[in-house]
Amino acid sequence: MRLPNITDPNDYDETYRLQSKLWMPAVQEICQGHRIPFDKFHAFENSSNLVASISDRFIVKIFPKFLRHQWEGERRVLSHLWEQKLDFPIPELIAQGEREDEWAYLIFTKLPGLSLNDVWPQCSESEKAGLLREIGAVMAKVHALPVAGISDLEPEWNSFLDGQKTRCRARHQHFKMPDWFLSELDRFVERTQSLLVPQPSVILTGEYTPFNLLVDGSPGNWRLSGMVDFGDAMIGFREYDFLGPCLFLAEGNPRLVTGLFDGYGYRSFREDKHLRTRLMLLAILHRYSNLNFQIRIPNWASRVRSIDELQQLLFPVAVD
Repeated sequence: MRLPNITDPNDYDETYRLQSKLWMPAVQEICQGHRIPFDKFHAFENSSNLVASISDRFIVKIFPKFLRHQWEGERRVLSHLWEQKLDFPIPELIAQGEREDEWAYLIFTKLPGLSLNDVWPQCSESEKAGLLREIGAVMAKVHALPVAGISDLEPEWNSFLDGQKTRCRARHQHFKMPDWFLSELDRFVERTQSLLVPQPSVILTGEYTPFNLLVDGSPGNWRLSGMVDFGDAMIGFREYDFLGPCLFLAEGNPRLVTGLFDGYGYRSFREDKHLRTRLMLLAILHRYSNLNFQIRIPNWASRVRSIDELQQLLFPVAVD
């Protein structure tokens, strides 16, 4: 079965990705090609690619041409993490391929567990702090691994930041950020970019978010049990990876933010007077920056009136 030639991401989402009956035969064909029994097909709607669970044992992920960089990044980084024997459950890559219709695919093992996003609202503050401590510890394990072998992963960090700076105003206007934010944006980026001083490069997954972390256990006793989705991985500064947990999970709560950094082993964060500002700048320049969606603090836009106040709300860690 040939998959269609779709070049417009919006058209892809509206007319194809969410219509799993249209691409289910392609998944079946891929499974047959790798002698994987095709049974219990379940499509995931919250992915940017065509993703389905098969037989409750495998995940098939099909990438359109305009997301080919995710296919390249995911297959290389996942293989690298297995080669380096990462001490934390991640999917095992069991097959990959490129199709004649210019789509590409990966097949992984399916990890057990529930999405952290589903259980987080019911967790107590103590549970949340413990889970963030575990997230920090996993992040530290990944950052400690060598980058040799994947150091050429695209995008190159400095070029990536330059591109994000060029596009950030248009991006935040598109996502309808408050007027006070937009009025300060250019000046804030200009005056703070010198704080991103060179530091050792690490493997960034950018995906320490509740959507890509799995837990097992029961209410009151949830434990982190796995991590998925490495399509947006790149090589760069470690602080970029703190953004997902801080924005989606930490709720501007000092105890939760402290749990994350303590789990990571970042002992100096309380004395680093520029950390909060660097995190704010990286949040603005993030590949998928959409603060109206990412900040999980009720009424945050009406609680602050400047970017400096916003960074204090989001990252209550640094001492000025």
